[in-house]
Amino acid sequence: MTSIPPRGPVTQEDLEGDLILPGNRLFGIVWINPERMSGAPCFFGTRVPTQNLFDYLRGGHSVSFFLDDFPEVTQEQVNAVLRHSEEHLHQRGHAA
Repeated sequence: MTSIPPRGPVTQEDLEGDLILPGNRLFGIVWINPERMSGAPCFFGTRVPTQNLFDYLRGGHSVSFFLDDFPEVTQEQVNAVLRHSEEHLHQRGHAA
């Protein structure tokens, strides 16, 4: 998984306190900061919680519908979050 540049500019100040650091496979895809959105994981460069994606999908909406509602999130970010979730689920399944 590679870092995906956000649609908007991200400053060094924006990254201050972030828990996903450069070198982490999720850097550029997701950011987590206890001071931003109550620490909820958000799509990098946005204030859109990743949970919104799963809520949309659970509600029967398509990824395209989600992206239309949150144009600051990229298709690449969505794909990376879904891929990471799938990998994490499979890793947990093998550990059980």
